[in-house]
Amino acid sequence: MSKTEKTTPSIPATSATDGNIGQVVALAPRRDERPSEKLVSFVKRHPVLVVAGGVAAGVLVSALLPRRMTRGVLSRTAHFAEAAGAATVLLGKEAATKAQDLRSGARKQAGTLADRAEKSGEIAAERLEKYGMAALAAASALGRASAKRVSEAGEAAARQAQKLGHSASETASTRSHKLADIMSGVAQRLSH
Repeated sequence: MSKTEKTTPSIPATSATDGNIGQVVALAPRRDERPSEKLVSFVKRHPVLVVAGGVAAGVLVSALLPRRMTRGVLSRTAHFAEAAGAATVLLGKEAATKAQDLRSGARKQAGTLADRAEKSGEIAAERLEKYGMAALAAASALGRASAKRVSEAGEAAARQAQKLGHSASETASTRSHKLADIMSGVAQRLSH
């Protein structure tokens, strides 16, 4: 074999865009279902059609049988149809009962969930109110404490300013007296 020859077989294209226009059609994957499952599924989906088909088949069979056999077959068919009708009624009642049970169970669960949500909402609202009141009380206490400290600091600053003002006033008064004395001494020396 040479290096240019292919060693693996090629796989044919499976779509029209792969250059295989109209030659290969991709099939949907098959779901294998047993014949009994298919029959049960059909009967569940179309119960009236099944009963009507049974009656039609019974009429057809009775028409093909001789008259002597027809009476026995007819009575057996009637019994069978009666049993099938009773079974259908029982299945319908059972399905209705299960649907009601499911509905009432879902209603109870929805009510329980609504009650829980309501209680959770109330608890959350109470907690938020409690935390809000605590925050308001803390802010109020902080405001009062800050106001008290600011007031105390203001009073201390006022006292200190008063002391400084008084001291400055005394110093200025003393200096002005000294300056006045010096000026009167200079004026007396100049006048002599």
